[in-house]
Amino acid sequence: MREWFREAEMVENFERQELNDRLSMIESMIAEGRQATESWGWSFLLWGVAYYVAIGWSIWGRSNWAWPVTMTAAIVVTIAVATHRRQGRPGTTLGRAIGAVWKSMGISLSLLLMCLAISGKLEPQSSVAIVGAILGMANAASSMILKWKMQFACALVWWALAVFACFGNVNALTAAFLVAIFLCQIVFGIYAMVCESRRRQLMQGAANA
Repeated sequence: MREWFREAEMVENFERQELNDRLSMIESMIAEGRQATESWGWSFLLWGVAYYVAIGWSIWGRSNWAWPVTMTAAIVVTIAVATHRRQGRPGTTLGRAIGAVWKSMGISLSLLLMCLAISGKLEPQSSVAIVGAILGMANAASSMILKWKMQFACALVWWALAVFACFGNVNALTAAFLVAIFLCQIVFGIYAMVCESRRRQLMQGAANA
């Protein structure tokens, strides 16, 4: 009987250790995924600037080509910089999953806005509602996977903008859109870049110690 209890205890300890190892592996994957997202802080900043350029061009230039041209240029720059930065860096499963979310979002949003702009059907309120809803979805999905509260806050801002776009007037909507871009693209992008810089400094300090 004692031997049976001893074997049962050994099995329980083994299962507990295996569970702890799996949890540690998951936490490590989440940390790696967050680090990968932080390394994309420059892209949030880039697209924030691109949104400002497109908005200014479309308002003061009154051109239906403002959004298609600006978004295409931003896509080209993003691909070029991402390709250069990715050289020599091994990918991770979680990183590819997060990348898939953002690539799908980017393709969907770019195609939709481009077609609406070319056809002359890019109406301010509906277009902002679309942008807010899709960006909110992408930020929320990424933040839930990475357990990143700061990014989920960005999702809430984008969703709030999407709701406001359905009820607010055009003038107030423009101001709200500019604020959302500043908070969720410019500020969050800089925040991610600062986090990446600090992490690199800590790694260099640990390596030199």
